[in-house]
Amino acid sequence: MALGMRKIYMARMLVFVIPLLFLWACKEKENVDPKVKIATPRDEAVLLRGNVVPIKAIAEDEDGEIREVIIYIGGEEVASSDQSTFIYWWNTADYEPGEYVLGARATDDQGAYDNANVDVLLGSEGGLNPDLDYDTVVDIDGNMYATIEIAGQIWMAENLKVTHYPDGTPVPEITDEAEWNAMAPGTQAFCWYENQIEYRDSSGALYTWAAAMYGGLSSDTSDVQGLCPDGWHLPSDGEWKELEMALGMSQGDADNYDWRGTDEGGRLKETGYSNWSLPNEGATNSTGFTAVPGGFRSVKGLFYNFNAYATFWSATENESTTGNAWYRALSYQQEGVYRHQNTKQMGLSVRCVKDQ
Repeated sequence: MALGMRKIYMARMLVFVIPLLFLWACKEKENVDPKVKIATPRDEAVLLRGNVVPIKAIAEDEDGEIREVIIYIGGEEVASSDQSTFIYWWNTADYEPGEYVLGARATDDQGAYDNANVDVLLGSEGGLNPDLDYDTVVDIDGNMYATIEIAGQIWMAENLKVTHYPDGTPVPEITDEAEWNAMAPGTQAFCWYENQIEYRDSSGALYTWAAAMYGGLSSDTSDVQGLCPDGWHLPSDGEWKELEMALGMSQGDADNYDWRGTDEGGRLKETGYSNWSLPNEGATNSTGFTAVPGGFRSVKGLFYNFNAYATFWSATENESTTGNAWYRALSYQQEGVYRHQNTKQMGLSVRCVKDQ
Protein backbone atom coordinates (compact mmCIF):
# COMPACT_ATOMS: atom_id res chain seq x y z
CA MET A 1 0.00 0.00 0.00
CA ALA A 2 2.84 2.39 0.84
CA LEU A 3 4.42 1.71 -2.55
CA GLY A 4 1.17 2.52 -4.32
CA MET A 5 0.78 5.82 -2.49
CA ARG A 6 4.33 6.75 -3.46
CA LYS A 7 3.58 6.14 -7.15
CA ILE A 8 0.48 8.30 -6.94
CA TYR A 9 2.50 11.10 -5.27
CA MET A 10 5.23 10.97 -7.91
CA ALA A 11 2.65 11.12 -10.66
CA ARG A 12 1.10 14.23 -9.15
CA MET A 13 4.52 15.86 -8.90
CA LEU A 14 5.16 15.25 -12.58
CA VAL A 15 1.82 16.81 -13.42
CA PHE A 16 2.88 20.05 -11.72
CA VAL A 17 6.57 20.13 -12.72
CA ILE A 18 6.12 19.51 -16.41
CA PRO A 19 3.80 22.55 -16.96
CA LEU A 20 6.21 24.76 -14.96
CA LEU A 21 9.15 23.66 -17.07
CA PHE A 22 7.10 24.23 -20.19
CA LEU A 23 6.15 27.77 -19.12
CA TRP A 24 9.74 28.60 -18.23
CA ALA A 25 11.01 27.31 -21.55
CA CYS A 26 8.40 29.32 -23.48
CA LYS A 27 9.04 32.59 -21.61
CA GLU A 28 10.92 35.15 -23.77
CA LYS A 29 14.39 36.21 -22.68
CA GLU A 30 14.37 39.85 -21.47
CA ASN A 31 15.96 42.26 -23.96
CA VAL A 32 19.28 43.86 -22.97
CA ASP A 33 19.45 47.56 -23.82
CA PRO A 34 22.12 48.68 -26.30
CA LYS A 35 25.10 50.80 -25.28
CA VAL A 36 26.58 53.78 -27.10
CA LYS A 37 29.56 56.07 -26.47
CA ILE A 38 31.16 59.02 -28.23
CA ALA A 39 34.77 58.06 -28.83
CA THR A 40 35.82 61.41 -30.30
CA PRO A 41 36.01 64.23 -29.49
CA ARG A 42 36.66 63.75 -25.78
CA ASP A 43 34.52 65.37 -23.12
CA GLU A 44 35.43 69.03 -22.44
CA ALA A 45 37.61 69.20 -25.56
CA VAL A 46 38.54 72.62 -26.92
CA LEU A 47 38.07 72.75 -30.69
CA LEU A 48 39.24 75.36 -33.14
CA ARG A 49 36.46 76.83 -35.23
CA GLY A 50 37.02 76.23 -38.93
CA ASN A 51 38.33 72.70 -38.57
CA VAL A 52 36.38 69.62 -39.70
CA VAL A 53 36.02 67.47 -36.58
CA PRO A 54 35.10 63.74 -36.59
CA ILE A 55 32.27 62.86 -34.19
CA LYS A 56 32.67 59.11 -33.74
CA ALA A 57 29.88 57.10 -32.07
CA ILE A 58 30.34 53.42 -31.22
CA ALA A 59 27.27 51.30 -30.36
CA GLU A 60 26.85 47.65 -29.39
CA ASP A 61 23.98 45.30 -28.54
CA GLU A 62 24.87 41.99 -26.90
CA ASP A 63 21.62 40.20 -27.73
CA GLY A 64 20.56 41.69 -31.02
CA GLU A 65 21.39 44.27 -33.68
CA ILE A 66 21.85 48.02 -33.78
CA ARG A 67 19.21 49.43 -36.09
CA GLU A 68 20.10 53.14 -35.96
CA VAL A 69 22.71 55.55 -34.60
CA ILE A 70 21.83 59.27 -34.57
CA ILE A 71 24.29 62.17 -34.05
CA TYR A 72 23.13 65.44 -32.45
CA ILE A 73 24.84 68.83 -32.20
CA GLY A 74 23.34 71.20 -29.68
CA GLY A 75 20.22 69.02 -29.46
CA GLU A 76 19.63 69.08 -33.23
CA GLU A 77 19.82 65.85 -35.24
CA VAL A 78 22.48 66.18 -37.95
CA ALA A 79 23.00 62.64 -39.25
CA SER A 80 22.01 58.98 -38.79
CA SER A 81 23.25 55.56 -39.85
CA ASP A 82 22.39 51.86 -39.54
CA GLN A 83 26.04 51.10 -38.77
CA SER A 84 27.07 50.41 -35.18
CA THR A 85 30.23 52.50 -35.64
CA PHE A 86 29.39 55.83 -37.24
CA ILE A 87 31.60 58.87 -37.95
CA TYR A 88 30.03 62.22 -38.77
CA TRP A 89 32.40 64.90 -40.07
CA TRP A 90 31.43 68.16 -38.37
CA ASN A 91 32.30 71.32 -40.32
CA THR A 92 32.72 73.73 -37.41
CA ALA A 93 33.00 76.73 -39.76
CA ASP A 94 29.19 76.62 -39.97
CA TYR A 95 28.81 77.21 -36.22
CA GLU A 96 29.47 80.20 -33.99
CA PRO A 97 32.11 79.95 -31.22
CA GLY A 98 30.71 78.72 -27.92
CA GLU A 99 29.83 75.65 -25.87
CA TYR A 100 28.12 72.69 -27.56
CA VAL A 101 26.68 69.38 -26.39
CA LEU A 102 27.41 66.58 -28.86
CA GLY A 103 25.02 63.65 -28.52
CA ALA A 104 24.55 60.13 -29.87
CA ARG A 105 21.54 57.79 -29.62
CA ALA A 106 21.68 54.08 -30.49
CA THR A 107 18.48 52.04 -31.01
CA ASP A 108 18.38 48.21 -31.22
CA ASP A 109 16.07 45.81 -33.08
CA GLN A 110 13.68 45.73 -30.12
CA GLY A 111 13.26 49.52 -30.00
CA ALA A 112 15.40 49.95 -26.86
CA TYR A 113 17.89 52.81 -26.94
CA ASP A 114 20.82 54.45 -25.13
CA ASN A 115 22.17 58.03 -25.17
CA ALA A 116 25.65 59.51 -24.75
CA ASN A 117 26.79 63.15 -24.56
CA VAL A 118 30.03 65.10 -24.44
CA ASP A 119 30.52 68.84 -23.85
CA VAL A 120 32.94 70.70 -26.13
CA LEU A 121 34.04 74.29 -26.51
CA LEU A 122 34.34 75.72 -30.00
CA GLY A 123 36.85 78.55 -30.04
CA SER A 124 37.63 81.17 -32.64
CA GLU A 125 40.89 81.12 -34.54
CA GLY A 126 42.46 84.01 -32.67
CA GLY A 127 45.13 86.06 -34.37
CA LEU A 128 44.72 89.65 -35.55
CA ASN A 129 41.26 91.20 -35.68
CA PRO A 130 40.12 90.63 -39.29
CA ASP A 131 37.80 93.64 -39.14
CA LEU A 132 40.63 96.15 -38.54
CA ASP A 133 43.39 97.59 -40.72
CA TYR A 134 46.98 96.91 -39.67
CA ASP A 135 50.29 98.34 -40.76
CA THR A 136 53.76 96.85 -40.20
CA VAL A 137 57.17 97.63 -38.76
CA VAL A 138 60.46 95.73 -39.14
CA ASP A 139 63.13 95.39 -36.43
CA ILE A 140 66.91 95.21 -36.93
CA ASP A 141 66.79 91.41 -37.19
CA GLY A 142 64.30 91.62 -40.05
CA ASN A 143 61.32 90.49 -38.00
CA MET A 144 58.08 92.05 -39.21
CA TYR A 145 55.34 92.99 -36.75
CA ALA A 146 51.74 94.03 -37.32
CA THR A 147 50.90 97.45 -35.86
CA ILE A 148 47.57 99.01 -34.93
CA GLU A 149 46.37 102.52 -34.14
CA ILE A 150 44.40 102.76 -30.90
CA ALA A 151 43.04 106.16 -29.90
CA GLY A 152 45.90 108.12 -31.45
CA GLN A 153 48.68 105.76 -30.30
CA ILE A 154 50.24 103.24 -32.68
CA TRP A 155 51.19 99.99 -30.95
CA MET A 156 52.85 96.80 -32.03
CA ALA A 157 50.18 94.10 -32.26
CA GLU A 158 52.72 91.35 -31.59
CA ASN A 159 55.28 90.69 -28.86
CA LEU A 160 58.86 91.76 -29.55
CA LYS A 161 61.28 88.94 -30.47
CA VAL A 162 64.39 90.88 -31.47
CA THR A 163 67.78 89.57 -30.27
CA HIS A 164 69.87 92.65 -31.20
CA TYR A 165 69.65 96.26 -30.09
CA PRO A 166 68.99 98.94 -32.74
CA ASP A 167 72.76 99.55 -33.05
CA GLY A 168 73.39 95.85 -33.80
CA THR A 169 74.70 94.87 -30.36
CA PRO A 170 73.47 91.37 -29.39
CA VAL A 171 71.15 91.07 -26.41
CA PRO A 172 72.76 88.52 -24.04
CA GLU A 173 70.76 85.30 -23.85
CA ILE A 174 70.75 83.61 -20.46
CA THR A 175 69.30 80.12 -20.31
CA ASP A 176 70.85 78.78 -17.11
CA GLU A 177 68.53 78.98 -14.09
CA ALA A 178 71.31 79.61 -11.56
CA GLU A 179 72.87 82.32 -13.73
CA TRP A 180 69.53 84.09 -14.09
CA ASN A 181 68.99 83.83 -10.33
CA ALA A 182 72.37 85.46 -9.68
CA MET A 183 71.74 88.48 -11.95
CA ALA A 184 72.10 92.02 -10.64
CA PRO A 185 69.17 94.44 -11.23
CA GLY A 186 70.99 96.13 -14.11
CA THR A 187 71.71 92.94 -16.08
CA GLN A 188 70.65 92.96 -19.70
CA ALA A 189 69.33 89.56 -20.75
CA PHE A 190 66.63 87.79 -22.69
CA CYS A 191 65.33 84.23 -23.08
CA TRP A 192 62.60 82.26 -24.78
CA TYR A 193 59.94 80.72 -22.58
CA GLU A 194 61.35 77.49 -21.11
CA ASN A 195 64.39 78.29 -23.28
CA GLN A 196 62.49 76.84 -26.26
CA ILE A 197 62.91 78.86 -29.44
CA GLU A 198 59.68 77.42 -30.88
CA TYR A 199 57.82 79.96 -28.70
CA ARG A 200 59.52 82.77 -30.60
CA ASP A 201 56.85 83.41 -33.22
CA SER A 202 53.80 82.81 -31.05
CA SER A 203 54.75 84.80 -27.93
CA GLY A 204 58.07 86.55 -28.55
CA ALA A 205 60.94 86.81 -26.07
CA LEU A 206 61.14 87.59 -22.36
CA TYR A 207 63.47 90.46 -21.40
CA THR A 208 64.83 91.90 -18.19
CA TRP A 209 63.95 95.55 -17.61
CA ALA A 210 67.54 96.62 -18.29
CA ALA A 211 67.49 94.80 -21.62
CA ALA A 212 64.18 96.42 -22.58
CA MET A 213 65.62 99.85 -21.67
CA TYR A 214 69.15 99.35 -23.17
CA GLY A 215 70.70 101.98 -20.93
CA GLY A 216 67.75 104.38 -21.03
CA LEU A 217 66.80 106.19 -17.86
CA SER A 218 63.42 105.75 -16.22
CA SER A 219 60.83 107.96 -17.86
CA ASP A 220 57.11 108.57 -17.66
CA THR A 221 56.97 110.16 -21.10
CA SER A 222 57.93 108.70 -24.50
CA ASP A 223 61.67 109.11 -24.87
CA VAL A 224 63.16 105.64 -24.19
CA GLN A 225 63.84 103.73 -27.39
CA GLY A 226 65.41 100.79 -25.58
CA LEU A 227 65.47 97.74 -27.83
CA CYS A 228 62.55 98.98 -29.96
CA PRO A 229 63.08 99.70 -33.68
CA ASP A 230 64.11 103.18 -34.78
CA GLY A 231 61.14 105.53 -34.58
CA TRP A 232 59.59 103.45 -31.79
CA HIS A 233 59.99 103.36 -28.01
CA LEU A 234 59.22 101.40 -24.87
CA PRO A 235 55.85 102.63 -23.51
CA SER A 236 56.02 104.48 -20.21
CA ASP A 237 53.66 103.86 -17.32
CA GLY A 238 51.90 107.10 -18.33
CA GLU A 239 51.41 105.87 -21.90
CA TRP A 240 49.91 102.62 -20.66
CA LYS A 241 47.49 104.75 -18.64
CA GLU A 242 46.63 106.78 -21.76
CA LEU A 243 45.74 103.55 -23.55
CA GLU A 244 43.65 102.29 -20.63
CA MET A 245 41.74 105.56 -20.23
CA ALA A 246 41.11 105.74 -23.98
CA LEU A 247 39.33 102.41 -23.54
CA GLY A 248 37.15 103.79 -20.77
CA MET A 249 39.14 103.37 -17.56
CA SER A 250 38.78 106.24 -15.09
CA GLN A 251 41.78 108.33 -14.02
CA GLY A 252 41.37 107.01 -10.48
CA ASP A 253 41.48 103.40 -11.63
CA ALA A 254 44.38 104.09 -13.98
CA ASP A 255 46.44 105.53 -11.10
CA ASN A 256 45.60 102.57 -8.88
CA TYR A 257 47.34 99.19 -8.86
CA ASP A 258 46.36 95.50 -8.92
CA TRP A 259 43.34 94.62 -11.11
CA ARG A 260 41.61 97.76 -12.39
CA GLY A 261 38.91 98.78 -14.82
CA THR A 262 36.08 96.78 -16.34
CA ASP A 263 36.51 95.26 -19.82
CA GLU A 264 39.67 97.06 -20.99
CA GLY A 265 41.80 93.94 -20.72
CA GLY A 266 39.28 91.89 -22.67
CA ARG A 267 39.37 94.44 -25.45
CA LEU A 268 43.16 94.02 -25.64
CA LYS A 269 43.31 90.20 -25.58
CA GLU A 270 43.42 87.90 -28.56
CA THR A 271 40.20 85.92 -28.86
CA GLY A 272 39.88 82.15 -28.84
CA TYR A 273 41.91 79.45 -27.15
CA SER A 274 44.74 78.71 -29.56
CA ASN A 275 47.02 80.65 -27.17
CA TRP A 276 44.94 81.58 -24.13
CA SER A 277 43.71 79.06 -21.56
CA LEU A 278 40.02 78.76 -20.78
CA PRO A 279 37.95 80.78 -20.18
CA ASN A 280 39.91 83.73 -21.71
CA GLU A 281 37.45 85.92 -19.87
CA GLY A 282 35.90 88.77 -21.86
CA ALA A 283 38.35 88.58 -24.77
CA THR A 284 37.12 90.50 -27.84
CA ASN A 285 40.32 92.02 -29.29
CA SER A 286 38.14 94.92 -30.41
CA THR A 287 41.21 97.21 -30.28
CA GLY A 288 43.35 94.94 -32.45
CA PHE A 289 46.08 94.90 -29.77
CA THR A 290 45.99 91.08 -29.91
CA ALA A 291 47.64 90.40 -26.55
CA VAL A 292 48.90 86.83 -26.28
CA PRO A 293 50.05 85.10 -23.08
CA GLY A 294 53.82 84.74 -22.93
CA GLY A 295 54.07 84.02 -19.22
CA PHE A 296 57.13 85.32 -17.39
CA ARG A 297 60.48 84.31 -15.88
CA SER A 298 60.94 84.89 -12.16
CA VAL A 299 64.03 86.33 -10.49
CA LYS A 300 64.98 82.76 -9.56
CA GLY A 301 65.03 81.80 -13.23
CA LEU A 302 61.82 79.77 -13.15
CA PHE A 303 59.12 80.01 -15.83
CA TYR A 304 55.46 80.55 -15.01
CA ASN A 305 51.96 80.97 -16.46
CA PHE A 306 52.41 80.38 -20.17
CA ASN A 307 48.92 80.43 -21.79
CA ALA A 308 47.58 82.17 -18.67
CA TYR A 309 49.19 85.64 -18.38
CA ALA A 310 50.52 88.30 -20.71
CA THR A 311 53.04 90.59 -18.99
CA PHE A 312 54.56 93.80 -20.41
CA TRP A 313 57.29 96.13 -19.15
CA SER A 314 56.91 99.89 -18.97
CA ALA A 315 59.82 102.37 -19.12
CA THR A 316 59.04 103.70 -15.65
CA GLU A 317 60.65 102.79 -12.33
CA ASN A 318 58.69 102.66 -9.13
CA GLU A 319 59.00 106.08 -7.45
CA SER A 320 60.05 104.74 -4.07
CA THR A 321 61.76 101.46 -4.98
CA THR A 322 64.12 102.02 -7.87
CA GLY A 323 64.98 98.31 -8.01
CA ASN A 324 61.45 97.77 -9.30
CA ALA A 325 59.66 98.94 -12.43
CA TRP A 326 55.98 99.22 -13.40
CA TYR A 327 54.45 96.61 -15.66
CA ARG A 328 51.06 95.49 -16.98
CA ALA A 329 49.46 92.05 -17.00
CA LEU A 330 46.42 90.46 -18.59
CA SER A 331 44.91 87.18 -17.42
CA TYR A 332 42.85 84.36 -18.86
CA GLN A 333 40.52 84.79 -15.86
CA GLN A 334 40.14 88.59 -15.88
CA GLU A 335 38.67 91.32 -18.10
CA GLY A 336 40.57 94.16 -16.42
CA VAL A 337 44.22 95.22 -16.57
CA TYR A 338 46.74 94.53 -13.80
CA ARG A 339 49.20 97.30 -12.87
CA HIS A 340 52.01 96.75 -10.41
CA GLN A 341 55.76 97.04 -9.96
CA ASN A 342 58.23 94.19 -9.70
CA THR A 343 61.96 93.50 -9.64
CA LYS A 344 63.85 94.39 -12.78
CA GLN A 345 65.41 90.92 -13.06
CA MET A 346 62.04 89.48 -14.07
CA GLY A 347 61.69 88.33 -17.66
CA LEU A 348 58.61 89.94 -19.24
CA SER A 349 57.28 90.55 -22.74
CA VAL A 350 57.65 93.88 -24.57
CA ARG A 351 55.36 95.88 -26.86
CA CYS A 352 56.64 99.06 -28.51
CA VAL A 353 54.81 102.31 -29.34
CA LYS A 354 55.53 104.50 -32.34
CA ASP A 355 57.07 107.92 -31.73
CA GLN A 356 54.65 110.85 -32.24
